[in-house]
Formats: sequence, C-alpha cells, structure tokens
Amino acid sequence: MIERIPHLSIGACSMIRGVSRLSEGQVPGSRLRARGSGPFAASSSRGPAVAGWCAAILLVAALGAAPAAAASGRPATRRVTVAVFGDSVVESTLIPNFLQQGLVPQLSRDVWSLGFAPGGIGLIPAAKFRWHFNKDAAIGSPVPPNGWLTLGFGPLPDGFDGPSGYSALAISPRASATVTVSDPEVEVLYTSTSIQCSFNVTAAGQAWTIETFRHGPLTDTGTWITLPAGRHELTIHGPSCGQLLFDGVVARRPVQPGMVQVEVDDLGHGGGFPSIQFGSRIQQALIGQRYDISVFLFGYLAEDVPGLAKLYLRSVTGRAHIAREHGGACLIVEPTPVAAPQSAVAKISGLDRTVARRDGCRYTTVLAHLWSNATTAEKRGLVLVDGFHPTAAGYTLIAHALAPVIAQMVRAHVQP
Repeated sequence: MIERIPHLSIGACSMIRGVSRLSEGQVPGSRLRARGSGPFAASSSRGPAVAGWCAAILLVAALGAAPAAAASGRPATRRVTVAVFGDSVVESTLIPNFLQQGLVPQLSRDVWSLGFAPGGIGLIPAAKFRWHFNKDAAIGSPVPPNGWLTLGFGPLPDGFDGPSGYSALAISPRASATVTVSDPEVEVLYTSTSIQCSFNVTAAGQAWTIETFRHGPLTDTGTWITLPAGRHELTIHGPSCGQLLFDGVVARRPVQPGMVQVEVDDLGHGGGFPSIQFGSRIQQALIGQRYDISVFLFGYLAEDVPGLAKLYLRSVTGRAHIAREHGGACLIVEPTPVAAPQSAVAKISGLDRTVARRDGCRYTTVLAHLWSNATTAEKRGLVLVDGFHPTAAGYTLIAHALAPVIAQMVRAHVQP
C-alpha cells in the first residue's frame, strides 16, 4: 500500500510568510523547516481549513521549541544539531572507511562521550560516494536513460541544491537511488516543481508517494517519513513526470526523555570554496535545516584564498548570518598546520577572525598546535602526502581536541 504524503507542513505554512534569500549585503529572512507529513492535503478549495491547520501546526512547533523541563530544573529533552562545514578535509572521503574514521563520525563519538545522547547519522547528501545510483553520469553529460545526473560532483564541483551542494537529477520513474539507514525518522530532501508530479520512496516493505508541486519559485524542501525500527535499505525512485532534483535525506533517531541528544552533520564538500556551494536554493536548504551550531573549517583552503579574499569574506559572513538567524551559534576553527605558505595561512586566519568578531562567532585555535608542521605530521602518519588531508589517526587527534569546545557550546545552547 502506497501512503500519499501531502505537502501541508511546518515549512509549507511558513512559506505563507515568505522566504527571503541572502544576497550581497542582505541577511536572509525567517523560514521554518519544511516538514511534509500528516493527513491534510492543501488545495485552493480548502483555504480556510488550511489556514487553521497552519496556525495549529505553527503553534505546536513554537510550544515544542521551549525547554521541556526548564521549570523543574531537570535537563531539557531536546536535540541539538551541529553542522560541520568545509572542503574535502571535512568530507574525509580520501581515507578508507571514512564513514567510521572520518572527521564527523569520530567527532560525533567524542562529543557523545562527554555526556550527551547519540544522535542519528544526520545529513546523507545525494552524492555517489553515499548512495548507490542504478545509473549515473556527471554534469556535462546528458541525463542517463532511467538513471541520474549527479550534480556537485566530478570535474565541475559547483552545486545548486541541498544543504551541502549535492543533488541528483532524474527524469524517469525507473531511476533509483538506495542507501542503508538505521534511524527511523527520515526527511527526504528535494527541490519543488512547478507542475503536479510526484516520486516514490520505498523501505521496509512500505512505500510513500511524495508530491513535489509547490506554488511560486522552485525551492529546496523536504518531507518526513517514519521507518520501523532496525536497519533498512531506503530507495528513492524517479519522478512520475517532469524531473526530480533529489537532494539527499536527513536520518534521525528519537530523543529519549530527559536527555540532550547531539547530532553532528557532515556538510563538507570536496573542492568547495565557501562561495561555490552557496547559491540561493542552497541557502534556502540551510535556513530550512536550522542547525543549532555551525562549525566552519574553511581554513584548509588557505592556498586558494589570497586572490579571492573579498569573495571568501562575503561568503563566510553570509554563512555566519544564516547560522545565527534563528538563535543558533557559529564556531570558526583555525586549522591544523598545513603545507601552505605562512602568508596564505595568516591571510585566511585574519579573514576568519574578522568574521568571528563582526558576526558573533566563536573562534578557536585548538587545532593549530596539534603538530608543528605538515612535514612532521606526514612522518608521524597524521596527514597524507599532500600535507593537508588528515589520516584516520590525524582525524582522531582533531576530534579529541575539538569535541570539548563543541560540548561547551551545546551546554550553553540548552541552558534555560
């Protein structure tokens, strides 16, 4: 039996109030997370009812945002989301078993060990190193028949959709993309369409049909589904008509009563200068996710910055604005020593400190002294031969150093 998911949601209701986009010199406007779930289908003939349901949904969302146990003094039951941004150093795909030994997995475990409940896997971007596509081709090629065109990957890393700039385009219902998930709460991310189309999602012997039509300009949005407990293969199928821009999923686990759960999301993107994966729909996606703490590790791009200083400053400033827009916090991290000229390292450090000072981000140097220089680190097996990308052992040191800083910010964030 296919369950049809309508698009009346917190996100859909909030769209009534509009979504402003970040442009140069402009701070993005308010937008709540898009959540498609529930038995209410919006239509023009049901305007008053839809408005009533929207009011109820937004009221419940506002009430649910308050600390659950503040009055009693007990720890609030809540989830804190931490998004880690950067390039391939954050993405960690250059090492074997990066899903366990990369930066974000190790950082997650270290943060949890400091007194927090483990969160879900978080963002699984629509990238070929995370999903199995039945057929795929990189941008610059035609869309494969019954397959996917992967965007944000390959010789042209520019992304247009999804929180980290990865997406995949399909035009046939016979296209499929599969990933294994163990967390029951799953938000399916996609770009809206201007025509009445849908796509199917299957997992654990169940199926859901998700409608992609939205009024107005195309926007990155999402629909929540709930899986049974356990480990399942989740499959996204191509569109019933038109095209599907699939942006990935967010996988979460329920928060246990009286616990503060921390979810650490990998927002890294290989080859990703901070301005590249930052188009208007990516900004929308980031605003929609409303990460509680945003961690910026763009300092590993030191060699690329000297000729692009203004662009770097503007784009990191824009990301800081989004991070703090809904009461979130941001952390800018000075990188470990890298194989780059000291002048370039000093330049990017100065730009990062400027953003931190102007936009209220915390700045930390806890990684700056983990090793003396890139040559020494390579000899110790902490970085690869390029002098930039850490090994699994290097990521272990980075995670150990960074976790206490993030834990401190989490505790500050949940204080009533």
